[in-house]
Amino acid sequence: MSGFKAPPQDDFHAYAGLTAKQSDHLSKLSRWSSTQCAHTDGLDGLLLLLREVVPETSHFFSGKLDQCGRGMGVIEDKIHRTSADYAKADHQAMTDLHAIYPGALSHFPDIGAVPGSSRAGNFTDEDVTLKEPAGADADTEKNIHHQLLLLGRNSELRGADKVFMFCTGQSLVELLVKPIVGNYGRLRYLHDAYDALGDGTYTVAGTLRKGSWALGSEWQGDTATAFDSYLFRWTMGIGGVGDAAKMTAKAYQVGYDAIVVLVQSALREINNLINNEIKQLAEQAGEMLAGDAAIEAAGLGPEDPLADIGAGIYSAYKLYKIYKIVRRIVTVVTVIEKIYEGIAKAVQTIASEAEKVTAALESPMPSVGSLIDDVEQRGFTFEKGGGWSPTLGAARIGMLPSA
Repeated sequence: MSGFKAPPQDDFHAYAGLTAKQSDHLSKLSRWSSTQCAHTDGLDGLLLLLREVVPETSHFFSGKLDQCGRGMGVIEDKIHRTSADYAKADHQAMTDLHAIYPGALSHFPDIGAVPGSSRAGNFTDEDVTLKEPAGADADTEKNIHHQLLLLGRNSELRGADKVFMFCTGQSLVELLVKPIVGNYGRLRYLHDAYDALGDGTYTVAGTLRKGSWALGSEWQGDTATAFDSYLFRWTMGIGGVGDAAKMTAKAYQVGYDAIVVLVQSALREINNLINNEIKQLAEQAGEMLAGDAAIEAAGLGPEDPLADIGAGIYSAYKLYKIYKIVRRIVTVVTVIEKIYEGIAKAVQTIASEAEKVTAALESPMPSVGSLIDDVEQRGFTFEKGGGWSPTLGAARIGMLPSA
C-alpha cells in the first residue's frame, strides 16, 4: 500500500453533501432552461423562423443539465460507497474501489501530488442566482413596438392600401407592416436568459471542482487518480454546458444588435413613405371617395370608386397621377424589401449559430494538461475570468460521463 493516502471520513461526507446541493442547483438551471430560455412570445413576422429553433435549443440544454443532475446522484452514491469501503480493511477496499471508478484519463495526474492543489479547495456551496431577464422591456424595444403600433393604426396607410392593391394586386399593409411585426426585445431577453444560464452552470462547475480538488489533495494512489479523473470529466463537462449557453447568448445578442439597426432603418423608410407618397395616394383615394359620393347623390353610381376607374369615370390625367405615385411607392417598397432580406438573413444566422451548439460536441477537445493548468493558474471558476473562450471550451460537453 505504498504511496496510499485517504481523506478522513468527514471529508467524504462533506463532499457527498456538496454534490447533493449541486444536484439541486442543476435542477434549478434545468427549469430555467425549459422556461425562460424557451419563450417564443413575439417571434412573429420575420422572426417566425425562431419559433422552432428556440424550444429545440432549450430542450438541448435541459437535457444536458438533467444528465448532470443525475450525475450528481451517481457521484454521491460513489462517495458513500467509497467512504464505507475505507471503513473496511484497506486491502479489501482497494479491490472494491477499482470497480467503483473507471480508469483514469490517459496521462491524468494524481491531483494529490500536484503542488498547491489544496490551496483553495473546500466543501462550501456557492449559491446559483438567476435574475429574471429584463431585455424585452428595454427602451429600444419599446420605441420599436410603439412605432409598429402606430403603423398598424395609420389611417393614411389604410386609405392608400385599397388603391395600391387595385393598381398592383398587392397590399401595402402586407408588404410593409406584416413582415416587421414582432417583439424584437425577445431576442435580448433570450440573450439575458442564456447568459444567466451560463453563469449559473459555471458556478456549479467551479463549486464541484474546488470540492473534488480538496478531496483529491488528501487522497493519493491509483484509486485517487481514477476519482480525480472521473470528477474532472464531470466538472469540465458541466463547464462545457456553460460554454454552450454563453455561445447561444452571444448568437442572440449579435442577432439582436444587427436586426434592431435594420428594423429602425426600415421604419425610417416606411415613415418617409407614409409622409410623402402614401399620403399623396391617400389624398387621391379621398378625392375619389368624394367624387363617388357626388355621383351617388346624382343617382348615377356605381358605388365603388375603384369600379369608377374601370368604368372610365375618372380622367386620364388623374389616373396617370395615381400611376406615378404608385410607381414611386413600388420603388421605395423594393428598397424596404432589401432591408427585410437583411433581417431575414440575420434571423437565419441566429438559427444557424444555435444549431452549432450541438455541433460543438464534434469540435476538437482542449487537452487535459491545458485544462489542469487553467484550474491551477486561474482558479476553480476560471471560465468566469477574462480570456476564456466558450467557443473552444464548449467541446468539453463531450467529456460528460453517462448518467
